[in-house]
Amino acid sequence: MRMTPRSFLASAAALLMGWALLLPARALGEDSKQLQAAPPESASPAEPARSQEGGGRPQGAETKGAPSAEAQDQATSEGARKSGKGKGKRARTGRPLEPGSTLPPTNLKKIGDHWTPYDPPDPESFSPEATLHIIVPGDTLWDLADLAFGNPYLWPQIWNENRYILDSHWIYPGDPLLMPARPTVVGEVVPQGQEGAPPAPPVEAPKAPEQAEEPLTAEAPEAETAEPEAPQARPAERPRAPEEAHAPRSVPKLTPLADESDIRCGGFIAKRDEEPDYFIANQEDEAKLGLTEGDIIYINRGKENGHVEPGTEYSIVVRDSEVRHPISHSRIGVYYRRVGSVKILAAQERTAIAMISLACDEIRTGYDLVPLKVTKLPARPAPPFDRLQVLSEGKPTGYIVHVKDDTQRVGAGHLVDVDLGFEDGLEPGDYLTVFAPNLPYDKYTSVKYDYTWHNQRHESPEYRHDYHNEYPAKILGQLVVLTTEKNTATTKIIYAVREIEVGDEVEVH
Repeated sequence: MRMTPRSFLASAAALLMGWALLLPARALGEDSKQLQAAPPESASPAEPARSQEGGGRPQGAETKGAPSAEAQDQATSEGARKSGKGKGKRARTGRPLEPGSTLPPTNLKKIGDHWTPYDPPDPESFSPEATLHIIVPGDTLWDLADLAFGNPYLWPQIWNENRYILDSHWIYPGDPLLMPARPTVVGEVVPQGQEGAPPAPPVEAPKAPEQAEEPLTAEAPEAETAEPEAPQARPAERPRAPEEAHAPRSVPKLTPLADESDIRCGGFIAKRDEEPDYFIANQEDEAKLGLTEGDIIYINRGKENGHVEPGTEYSIVVRDSEVRHPISHSRIGVYYRRVGSVKILAAQERTAIAMISLACDEIRTGYDLVPLKVTKLPARPAPPFDRLQVLSEGKPTGYIVHVKDDTQRVGAGHLVDVDLGFEDGLEPGDYLTVFAPNLPYDKYTSVKYDYTWHNQRHESPEYRHDYHNEYPAKILGQLVVLTTEKNTATTKIIYAVREIEVGDEVEVH
């Protein structure tokens, strides 16, 4: 067949068009193979509880052999550009990771009623004394450490006891956690000298200076001119955030042994039976017999004749009884019982309006008011109480002369008054030792018998007496001073080995 120029040009155009159509198809086929090679994101049957402590496996330690999420997204976008399809859309074959995070394990298996990638121990295998926690959705090692230890930064303590968890970033609901005991941190160590402090380490004798193993040579002076060796660098301490709520304390917190309510609801002994200048003159609710906290009252002093600035507080007192010394029976004074306190709200020229801010007992119109003096006790530890101690000579001594509420015998927590005051050097916060003299014992039975029965003679024994030696005083308890008057003070019993009563002796510690 003879080919004309026209037919040759038509055949060449057809071949060129075929090659042009064939090249995009081959490129598309290669892109399709590349997309099939990228594994899709694995679906987990159960959602893991993500741990947020940031520890465990280091950053970038994903499972080997699997392409990263960035590589999968890049392959997807390149294939979409080459094929010309999916413009404006992006096929997702992975998900980006947060900084410092890891992918969850993919080899999940069902154990019991939950899914997990680990091999957790059987909860029944733990001892009955162990503290066991079953992970629930939302748990993290960080939060569990905060709940168990009061410090979330101690989460590795929990992970160390549960090493079946291979990746600390991921814990799974249903898995058991063995919770360790609360660790002792530096801030919880009790200082020496206080109760519960560890024994002091033995003091070692100073060591003699060691001699050089090799004799000095002529080159020794050169060693002196050598530059000193740089000290080893210590790891930098983590800066403490001001908002941290679990910062350890280096010294345990000390709280007073008596609070403000002991002072506001106590009492005092006045030298003379005097009539205070202030009293409750009226009340807002006339039909109410007893007053309590929040009630509005009116007092008999105002701007012209009293100190009634808004916010000023007065103590409500009522005369109780006359107090006499238990040994000499001389008159000491009159005991006034504090039943509450009032706060001035507004002042007029000769009267004032107030509100009852504290009620310790029944309050009635007509009760007296005295200035309220609340001395905050220093937060210092009480001296060690030793019932075997021997009292020293030369310290002020006195007696318990009154017990609040006229109770005959009292113990720890009760208020008592002593016949020592600020003239004797007593101050709020001081401590007193309660003791009783160790008199010769004379409480022997008075029954006398002497008879014979079955050829045996029975007679009362002869008890021995010791009137020659003086034995140390019997230590009964310890007091802390709340308030002081001129020659009396109100105290609180903080220790008692037996009942304390009026007439027991006290000594300043």
